[in-house]
Amino acid sequence: MIFFGMVMGNDCHAQIERYAVVINEIMADPSPVIGLPNAEYIELRNNSSSTINLFKWRIDNGTTMATVGINYLLAPDSLVILCSKSQAVFFNAPSKTLGLTSFPALTNDGDLLSLSAPDGKTIHAVSYDINSYGNAIQSAGGWSLEMMDPRMPCHGLNWRASTNNKGGTPGTENSIYKKIYIDDKLQALQCTAINEKLLLLTLNHGADSLSLSIASHYQLAGWNNIVMVAKAVPPLFNSIEISLQQALDKNRMYVLKASPIKGCNNNKLDSLEIRTGLPKAPETGDLVINEVLFDPPTGGSDFIELHNSSNALINVRDLLIGARNTGGIIGNAVMVTDKDHHLFPGDFLVLSVDTGFIKRQWPKSNRQKMIRVKSLPSLPDDRGNCLVMNKQGKVIDELNYTDDMHYPLLPVKTAVSLERVDPRSPSSATGNWHSASSDVNHATPGWANSQFMKLDSADNTNIRLIPALISPDNDGLDDLLNIQYEFKETGNLLSAYVFNQNGQLVAKIIDNKLCGTAGSFSWNGFDAKNNRLPEGIYVVLIETFNLSGKTQRLKRVIGIRF
Repeated sequence: MIFFGMVMGNDCHAQIERYAVVINEIMADPSPVIGLPNAEYIELRNNSSSTINLFKWRIDNGTTMATVGINYLLAPDSLVILCSKSQAVFFNAPSKTLGLTSFPALTNDGDLLSLSAPDGKTIHAVSYDINSYGNAIQSAGGWSLEMMDPRMPCHGLNWRASTNNKGGTPGTENSIYKKIYIDDKLQALQCTAINEKLLLLTLNHGADSLSLSIASHYQLAGWNNIVMVAKAVPPLFNSIEISLQQALDKNRMYVLKASPIKGCNNNKLDSLEIRTGLPKAPETGDLVINEVLFDPPTGGSDFIELHNSSNALINVRDLLIGARNTGGIIGNAVMVTDKDHHLFPGDFLVLSVDTGFIKRQWPKSNRQKMIRVKSLPSLPDDRGNCLVMNKQGKVIDELNYTDDMHYPLLPVKTAVSLERVDPRSPSSATGNWHSASSDVNHATPGWANSQFMKLDSADNTNIRLIPALISPDNDGLDDLLNIQYEFKETGNLLSAYVFNQNGQLVAKIIDNKLCGTAGSFSWNGFDAKNNRLPEGIYVVLIETFNLSGKTQRLKRVIGIRF
C-alpha cells in the first residue's frame, strides 16, 4: 500500500498529495462488446491511507472537463467508476459508480487524461495510445487498459490490456494487478534547445515535480551555475523547462546532468545525463535514408530509418517524409513529428505507424530511437519511392527501391529490411543497399546496419578493397566486397571487373561509373546472372580515367569462402 498525506471529510479545499488518488483503469473503446456494458468509463483508486471526499474533483482530457457534483467518500484501497451520467445504470455496482455530466469522450487511439483536486492541483495524469494495450487484437476494441502497479502511477509501461474474460474489471481489482515486473529507472530521452537560452528535458516517465523544479539539481558540464530556473511541466511531469543565464554556443555539443531526482513515489533517487545543443537546419547530405522495411509480415508495419551523417545537430521537427507518384510529383508529405526531437551526429531514428510492432518483432531494437508517426508514404512490396525533405520542401535524401535489391538467394523477402551500406554513397546506387543479416533477424531498427561499411583509414591508397576475403552468405559477416575511393579532383570514371584463376571475366562490379571525390561501391559475390560464384581466389581489376587524361590500373587478389 502507498501512504500519501490527504484530508478526510468534506473539506474540499485542503491540500491533497499528488497520487493520493490515481486513474486505475480506462475503457476508451467498448465496442465490440466482450462482456461489459457498451460504455466508456474511467476507474479511480484511493492510494492513500485515509478516506477522501471526491466532491468537486475533475476529470479532463484537454477538450472536455467533468466535475463530481456530489459528496462521495472513497475509502483507502477502494475503487470507483466514472462514466457518463446516462450510462451509469448499465454498471452492476451502483454504489461504486458516479455518473458525470459532460463526461469526456475517450479517444480510441490515444488521449491524455488528468485528474484534479478541487483546488486545481493535478493529482494524477495518464497518457495512453494504441500501443499501450500490448496486443493488436485487444487494441481494436472491447478491452480496457488496466494499471499493473498503483505504486508506480507515473510510468507509461505500467498499463496493459485487461486479461479478464469480460474485457475489463470496473469496480474490482485489476486482472493484471502486480503481475508484470516494470523497470522504473528514470531516464532522460531528449533535451532539446527551444532557443539559445531555453532547454526542454524529456523523461521516460513522470517524477516528483518538486524535485524536478530545483534549479541547483541541473548542471551543464563545464559551466557553473548556468541554470537559472527549472520548471516541471504538468500534468505528466515528465518534462522540464530549463532556463539558462547564458546563451548556448552554435556548433557545440553540451552534456546536461541532473541529480538528485526523486521518482514519483518519492522513495527513489536517480541521476540523469544527456547531450544537448543548438540544432542546424538540415541540408542535402546532412541526413540519409538508412534502412527501409517495405514488406512487413502480416499484421506488421513498414518502417523508414534515418541517419544523421553530418557533424551537426538536427531537429527532426524540421523534417517531412513523403514519396513521388508515377508522374514524379511529390505528394502526401507529412511532418515527422510536431514536437522538438534532436538527432545527434551518427544517430539513427526509426519512423513507423506502429512502433510497438517494431519492438515486438525485433526485441533488441533501440527503443529510444523511434517515433510513432501518423502515416508513412505507401511502400509497395515490389518497388517504390520514399524521400525526406526539410520544411522548405527541399529534398534531403531520396530512395527508389525494388525487391531485386535484396540478396538474390533469400528464400523469403518478407520481414527483411534493406540496409544502406555506406552513408557517404548516394541512395541511387543500387549496390549501396543490401538485405539485413539473418544474424540480426533481418533488421537493425535504431542501430548501425548489419551491412554498414566503415572507412579503413589505415591504407593511404586512394582505392581500397575491404575485406580481402568475403563470405557472401548473408550472415552479416563480410557479406560484401567494398570498393572505397578518394580522388583529389572531380570527373573520374571507375570500372571494376572480377576474373577467376583462369583469367576469365566472371563479373562486372561497375563499368565506367562517374564518381564523386569520395565514395564506395559494393559487390555481393554474384555474377551478372545472379549466380553466386564458387569458393576460390579471384582477381579484381580496377581502372580509373579522368578528363585530364590521368589513368590508373590496379589489380587486387580477393578470396571467396562460405
